[in-house]
Amino acid sequence: MPRLSLTRVVIILAALVVGYLIFSTVGGTVLSERLNNEERQLQDELQELRLKQAKLLAIREFVQTEEFVEGVARRVLGLVRPGETLFVVSSSVAPVTTPVGEFLESSRTWWEELFGP
Repeated sequence: MPRLSLTRVVIILAALVVGYLIFSTVGGTVLSERLNNEERQLQDELQELRLKQAKLLAIREFVQTEEFVEGVARRVLGLVRPGETLFVVSSSVAPVTTPVGEFLESSRTWWEELFGP
């Protein structure tokens, strides 16, 4: 078995060190790219959640108003104020009623639901 010279041993060790450094750098770059992609996705999700929160806060603010409570009391529950007379107009077509949950979950904003488009 031939004996390895010192120069060959140094070259082999240097090649192993360079290979390890290249492998570590590539692995770190891949990991960094994956983490950057995940961060971008989380930022997008955070933005969507902030928009959803803003819509929900607007809905919560609206449903706490006197106008909404009175509208639900009149349209859904059929209530009237003292001294008012309730008139029911019947037609050949059955009226379509919107439950409060569907009213709140519709894609239109509250002012479009209340006052029309």
